Amino acid sequence: MRVLMVNKFLYPRAGAETYMLYVAQCLEADGHEVALFGMEHPENAQVAFRKFECPRLEFGRGLPPGQKAEQVGRALKHAVTGAMRQLLLEACEAFKPDLIHAHNVYNQLSPALFRKMPESIPVLMTAHDYKPVCPNYSLFVKGKTCTRCLQGSVLNCVLHRCCQDSLPVSTLSAVSSGWHRFRRTYENDYAGFIAPSRFMRDRLIEGGLSPEQVEVIHNFAQLPKNVTPPGNGFLYAGRLCWEKGVDLMLSALARLGDNSPPLTIAGEGPLEEELKAFARQQGLTNIRWLGRVSPDQVVEELRQCAVSVIPSRWFENCSMSIMESLASGRPCVVSDSGGNAELVEPGRSGWVFPNEDVDALVRIFRQVLTEKSRLPEMGQWARDAAARSFSETVHMQKLYTVYARLKGQPT
Repeated sequence: MRVLMVNKFLYPRAGAETYMLYVAQCLEADGHEVALFGMEHPENAQVAFRKFECPRLEFGRGLPPGQKAEQVGRALKHAVTGAMRQLLLEACEAFKPDLIHAHNVYNQLSPALFRKMPESIPVLMTAHDYKPVCPNYSLFVKGKTCTRCLQGSVLNCVLHRCCQDSLPVSTLSAVSSGWHRFRRTYENDYAGFIAPSRFMRDRLIEGGLSPEQVEVIHNFAQLPKNVTPPGNGFLYAGRLCWEKGVDLMLSALARLGDNSPPLTIAGEGPLEEELKAFARQQGLTNIRWLGRVSPDQVVEELRQCAVSVIPSRWFENCSMSIMESLASGRPCVVSDSGGNAELVEPGRSGWVFPNEDVDALVRIFRQVLTEKSRLPEMGQWARDAAARSFSETVHMQKLYTVYARLKGQPT
């Protein structure tokens, strides 16, 4: 099978790109042909796949207003003239894919990129975020979860300035989302969607997609060859930002007093200095702040800890931190916000607490500390759960089933 992967970035910039490239490697290892379509960029050279590139656009926060306006103007011109779609059609003519697997195509490429594609080339999208139903991608606005646009008008995005707290940016996002909702882009131009969690599937359906369109396939993590017995202390690996709930974890640990276990924090983000100051105010002195670390070092930190903590406030979709922890044989403490609770079996591979409930989190931490003898058993259960449900082999088998169904082939 020939599969054309479409994403705005073609190098390992973030989670969606890392996933796309790893799936591409798995496809090639299984004897399939893979090519990529996305924006040109100097870092694309490090990616060893056949590539079809289109002009680069950037809309990041760091751009000066004038330059951002120029980039938006170019994007609108591409949309009106169909320039990006023409380049995609030329790529299809050259590569002749059997199927297109789309990922993050918003803004720079446009969700309408696949309008009037040949019927012989079905388009599948993996929804890495909530953009098909939420103008700001996250269902999270000004520190709180938000579902106003799911059943209501996308004008909510303008009223609440949901995108970068900016009226112009929020208006552009609302207009774009409203247009795609009006012309039913996601229903008409895509043969199917992959949701990495049941929670994500439910939100996509609530926002207008049909249940028949959306298949749940959880993300996956590579299973380390060797799993060590539980180590010592807690580990948080992720961004240091409000939506991740790091302050909730610190507040709960502070209430344990002298019984507070060692904590390692691997990651960086906009709240780093604020969180360090908060930890000092709470008397938490047994914290290792590692800053940004490599994926290999995260695995090493997992080998050394006893429990992984993922206390997210926002509707996290399918946290790679949880999957990597389970694969390393480490039980997890997670909030019930979003899809993360689906990944943990309470009392077996971890614990689940109600979102933002610090009292409940304190009780779980105390339970962990008083039941240390159960950690080896729970670690083994976590590892078995990862192998059973979240391994590369399981993921690719499910993906091939979806590919075959969209191509009308027997599964």
